[in-house]
Amino acid sequence: MKIFEIAESDITVEEIISSMTVGNPEVGGIVAYVGVVRGSSERGEVEGIEFEHDEKAIDKVRELADKALEDFDIEDVAIVHRVGKMEVGDKILLIAVSASHRQAAFTACTSIIDGVKVVHSTWAKEYYKKGS
Repeated sequence: MKIFEIAESDITVEEIISSMTVGNPEVGGIVAYVGVVRGSSERGEVEGIEFEHDEKAIDKVRELADKALEDFDIEDVAIVHRVGKMEVGDKILLIAVSASHRQAAFTACTSIIDGVKVVHSTWAKEYYKKGS
């Protein structure tokens, strides 16, 4: 199973994680990562961030889920990514990976995070506080 969603509002982490255990007795653990808007970056003090509904970027993130299912011994992958403007502290991204054993879930989740960071380098637009 794969869950891939683009959301314009807050991400419901518990709902997604709960759905990953339904009907699958092989799941022994779920590793989840929630990315949030950070208040600072190398360029200064961040006020917010924006992700436009960019189909190329969205397809690249979707491909990361498919690749993880092929490359790692995991059961499920869920990726929920927000689009639109967000403020410091808002959730941007949920990545959840379920597997029979934790190491495979951790490794797959880390791989997806690293791939998303590459996509973010061209997709994310940060807004900075004045004077920063």
